[in-house]
Amino acid sequence: MPFNRIKRLAPEIAPITYKDGRGVISTFYPNLPIVEFNLITTHKGAFRGGHFHKEFDEYTLMVTGGGVYVELDGDTELSETVATGDCLYIPRNVPHVFYPTADTQMVSLLTKLWNECKEPITKVESILPVLKNETPSKGN
Repeated sequence: MPFNRIKRLAPEIAPITYKDGRGVISTFYPNLPIVEFNLITTHKGAFRGGHFHKEFDEYTLMVTGGGVYVELDGDTELSETVATGDCLYIPRNVPHVFYPTADTQMVSLLTKLWNECKEPITKVESILPVLKNETPSKGN
């Protein structure tokens, strides 16, 4: 079932960027100012998230790999696959979790500095898988 509050951003691709054979430049336009970005690596079989952010919105750009992003909407889990080049906008207070199907790198772009937040993440137990020795960290 597709997302309700999380939005997939469509890139603008200028034809001049691929006509010369060097590749493509995908341009995304965030609606809010970005003040911090983090490169996050998550290994296949692990997960990232199971929380929401009270103090900032987040954009996530998939750099390599992919998997399944889940949004919790009430008691309903809404999921979509994501892959290299996809960009998601995750508004504050939207519970989410990412399950990679391959080793994955993503850039998390925040609208408030992580270290200036009283509570950067709030865990949501209902969407967390049971894992041993899980410790939350920056970007979790």
